Amino acid sequence: MEIKNCKSRISGIGAYLPSQIVYSDDLMREVDCKRFGTPENYISRQIGIKERRFADDQILSSDMAIYAAEKALSDSGTSPCEIDLILYCGIERDWQEPATAHRVQVELGASNASVLDVTNACHGFMNGISIADAFIANGSARKVLLCTGEKQSRVSLDVLQKLKVVKKKSEFKSQLGALTVGDAGGAMVIEASNNESGLKWLNFHSDGKHAKLCFYKHTDNGVLGQMLMKEISIQIVRLHQQLIDRTYKALKWLPSSINKAYCHQTGAKPHAFLANLAQQPLDNCPVTYEFFGNLTSASIPVNMYINKPNRGDRVLFMGTGSGLSVCQGGMIF
Repeated sequence: MEIKNCKSRISGIGAYLPSQIVYSDDLMREVDCKRFGTPENYISRQIGIKERRFADDQILSSDMAIYAAEKALSDSGTSPCEIDLILYCGIERDWQEPATAHRVQVELGASNASVLDVTNACHGFMNGISIADAFIANGSARKVLLCTGEKQSRVSLDVLQKLKVVKKKSEFKSQLGALTVGDAGGAMVIEASNNESGLKWLNFHSDGKHAKLCFYKHTDNGVLGQMLMKEISIQIVRLHQQLIDRTYKALKWLPSSINKAYCHQTGAKPHAFLANLAQQPLDNCPVTYEFFGNLTSASIPVNMYINKPNRGDRVLFMGTGSGLSVCQGGMIF
């Protein structure tokens, strides 16, 4: 799916990161990884994730989204009552029904906003950007708040207990990816673009036959799922490779004209592969995985908050989510 002639821009960015630091080596030591011949520094050295943040028990997913949203609203100079639509884009939600975006609306005081949830694994936030642009393009909204709050530590801690007792190395390997994620909130204010700045092109593609490579679900016996990291990375690179030439052609940009490239981040090797695929030096591709882990749907907004582009910069997006779904896009910030 290609979205041409986008009508919106990012006017504000916010993020929230919990204070509790959890080290990869400590997690690996706790599951006694050496019994499978896996070194304690496997995640920190081979994957490149040294640490991540875990939220306190009483913190809800919506809390982190709200904290990030407050910063995004402040960054854009937007009052909550000016927001026409709130999109909550997280994997983790407060409840199955109603939409978690309702609590975000109430706590922010955004009483004029319609609300809904968007979910598509780690890719949900990028889908949210396209939905926000569509609402703005058709005149249904002037300002849209996107937000997400990911409390993936719930999954990590559940799988941690399972990994302590698994007997097979194959089972250990298939669930180890659950220890690479971290908690965070991310948010953006999207509004109509009235000059050269803004989104220029978005291109989405999904390949559902790979859905079982990465999934989880809550059952009566806890979390059931797997994350086959090597296989996922191979397919992600393949899908992005199919899109990149079309993306540059549609944007009428050369790789050398890009100022910043924001990729969904699961570790060092996939990040380097995507940078190389886009013909971008690593200096142009800010890193968050090293100290925050895989932030799932909050990955790109948190990265842009920490490593904010300058106004006028040409920005390339490379989003990814299990399923598999990918997207690429370009924006003049």
